[in-house]
This record gives sequence, structure tokens and C-alpha cells, in this order.
Amino acid sequence: MNRIYILLMLTAFFACGVNQQAKQIKALENCKFEVQKVDSVFLAGTDVLSLVKSGNVDMRSMSGVALAMLRKEVPLAGILHLKITNPTNNLAGINQFQYQILMKDQQLATGIVNQQVKVLPGESLEVPVNIDADVYGLLSNGAVLQEIIDFVGNDKPQQESFLTIKLKPTLAIGNKTINYPGWISFDRKVTRNMLL
Repeated sequence: MNRIYILLMLTAFFACGVNQQAKQIKALENCKFEVQKVDSVFLAGTDVLSLVKSGNVDMRSMSGVALAMLRKEVPLAGILHLKITNPTNNLAGINQFQYQILMKDQQLATGIVNQQVKVLPGESLEVPVNIDADVYGLLSNGAVLQEIIDFVGNDKPQQESFLTIKLKPTLAIGNKTINYPGWISFDRKVTRNMLL
């Protein structure tokens, strides 16, 4: 009898925990997401800032990128600062999440942020998302490469492009994790100033 009571209590406890997480994720779906800035961006080990001088792409700095293209491995690393604003009356949060970042409908980066994120009602929180990806496939598409060069090399600081960011929250149930059934997806404008 005692064991049955303990089992029922544990089941109720886990069900309550899952329900709380689902409620927090639902509030997260209603949050506003903004790209604050992107920093520490390195392409094939070269700081993107050094690739751009006076609004033009400096070809001398491109040698590392050219070599990486020949190897068919072009690593991209950086930090995307994502601002989450919670307009709801409920706590918004997740324990961890998978992400996808797309530019021009081409996948730029994927990964996992293993960090608990909680945004109180009516408040905002900035979450750094580390980007670590191989962008050879993206850069080997000539049209996409030209658009990126035009975007980064343009001398207009407010030159705009769009990123699509997708988040897939993870629910924690005891020692196990379960992926949320869908993606929370949003498109956000980025300017050349955010990168440089």
C-alpha cells in the first residue's frame, strides 16, 4: 500500500513538472525575439572585421577563406545575442533548446544551447547563442555567396538582410529529455552594423 502511494505521488509530481514546463514553453511561443547583435564572428579563423575595410572586402584577408573553400570546410564561429521579451502574464522558459539559423532559406548553423532560460512576465532577457558551423555548402552556392559579399561589403551601415531562427525546446522528465514536437520559428532583420 505504501509503495503504491509513493508511486502515485511520484507520477503526480512528474506530471505537474511536465505541465509547468509546457505552460512555460507556451508563454515562450508568445514572446518577442530580437537579434541584438552578432559578435566575435570568425570565418575560417579570420575575424570578419578584418575582412572588411572601408566598406570593401579586403582580398588579402580572404586567403584563409579561399584555402578553406579548397578543403571544402569553412568554419564559422560567432555569438548571436538574442533578446527575448515576455509580454505575457506567465513565466516563459525552457531548460535547453536546439536551434537552426537560416539565411536566404539556406541553413547557416545548428546547435544546442544547454542553458536554462527563464523570462519573467513583462521582462526581457538577453541569451547568447554560440554559433559553430561549417558554411562550405552555403558559400559554394555562387548566388548566396554574392549576396553575402554585397551585404558585408556594402558601405551602407543600415544594409539589411534577414535571418530565420528556429528553436526546439526540450522538456526534462526526471533524467530523460523529450524534444518539443515542433519548432518556434521567427524571421528577424539584421543590419551590417550588427555584424560590424
